[in-house]
This record gives sequence, C-alpha cells and structure tokens, in this order.
Amino acid sequence: MSRLSAERLDELYTGTLKIVSMRGFDNLTMDEIAAATKCSKATLYRQWGSKASLVVQALQCTAQSRLELADTGSLRGDLRHMFAVRDRGDNDDGTQLMGAILHAMKQDPELAAAVRQEILQPIHERIGTLLQRAINRGEIAEDSPGIPHVNLALMAPFVLQVALTGVEPDDEFLYGYIDGLVLPALGIH
Repeated sequence: MSRLSAERLDELYTGTLKIVSMRGFDNLTMDEIAAATKCSKATLYRQWGSKASLVVQALQCTAQSRLELADTGSLRGDLRHMFAVRDRGDNDDGTQLMGAILHAMKQDPELAAAVRQEILQPIHERIGTLLQRAINRGEIAEDSPGIPHVNLALMAPFVLQVALTGVEPDDEFLYGYIDGLVLPALGIH
C-alpha cells in the first residue's frame, strides 16, 4: 500500500495520535495532520482515504507491537506479560488519546466499527488464545462462567482507572487486578 518508509510511517502515526490526544478526534482535520507531520494532504488521502482510516491504522500499528503473546506456562504469567505497562509503552498522552477515541466512537460510526474490528478484535483474539492455552493446561474449566466476561474485565482498568482515580494503571495495580479479580473469576485462586 505504502511507498513511505517505516520510519516515515511511524512519524505520521505518532504525530497523528499526538494531535488526537491534544485536540480530540472530532476537532482533528486532515489539514492539521498534514501540517503537523509535514506531509501533503493529497498523500494522506491517497494513503488512507479518511481521517478515521488514518487514526485506526496509527492505533493498530501502535497496539500490535504492544500486545505480544508470551507463553509463560501459566495464565497468570501470560496475562501479566500481555498487559504490563512496560509492554504497552504508554506515555502521558495515552489516557487523553483513549478518552478522545472513546468519545469519538460514540459520534463516528465509521471510526467505531474500524476500532472494534482492527484494534479490539485482535486483542480479544489474543486473550482467547491465552484462555485456550489455560484450558488445555487444565488451569481453567472450559465451561468457566467467567470466560465470556474476561475481555471486558481486562479492558476496564485501561478505560476506568484514570476516570475514577486520576491515576494511570501501573504494573502493581494491573497485577493486583489480574490476581484479585480476573483469575478468581475464572476459578484460579
């Protein structure tokens, strides 16, 4: 698709997400992205077609590198590895970005559908892989009543922690959350 180098794409994606964090998705224009990233508007439209497509691609490229799957031998270890702050590479703009994207998803059906398909679905599939490994190892029962709720439970701290407390979730919080809520819901004590 792209004749842009990996470094240039990274600059474009980083610049785009920074603007979304600062101004919100609704207020974002392709003109602003072009100016901030020193890229022509024609190139942006030719490559992505719309600001929603550009933002989703930027989020997708960022998210894919963050949520690698490790096989640590236990569901606890796998979840800790997947969701550790060190693996997410978050910065101070992360919370603002997430807030801007969640707000925009309510207003923009194209963005909402793309985020669900391109960002959230792959995360849910990775979590499903971890759960299946745990079932295969005998750590959790295949019919555990918590399984259908794990995706929502694992997304909640990233969405709600800052809103409720004003504090970003760190590894200590996330590990406690996994150990105290997620694993017990799956029958692991």
